[in-house]
Amino acid sequence: MINKQKAKEFRVEFGKAVEQLEKDFGVAIDLGPISFNADELRAKLTAKVGESKPKLTSKDFQVGDIVFIDHKKVDNTRTFEIIKINAKNIKVRDRNDNSLIMVAPSLLYR
Repeated sequence: MINKQKAKEFRVEFGKAVEQLEKDFGVAIDLGPISFNADELRAKLTAKVGESKPKLTSKDFQVGDIVFIDHKKVDNTRTFEIIKINAKNIKVRDRNDNSLIMVAPSLLYR
């Protein structure tokens, strides 16, 4: 029988097991959210070419830092300045046109 504790243990053990695959194939493997019932686990697996990026939190940034946004709709050469750090999101200002954007810290990188 699968319960919440078993699902958490599965995620930890899965992370350990895919480390060798990441090295062998030069990809970063991410296991998405796990849904489960008593009989099965389901999750989306994504493998991206290259090294995995660390998941950053709002504690990793300071007001005034210059950052980039890692999102398919944002040009990766645009730079942003951190204006305010909230509990869940970070307010950034586009350095080109001064527009303000609220963004999750996991999408930011230096």
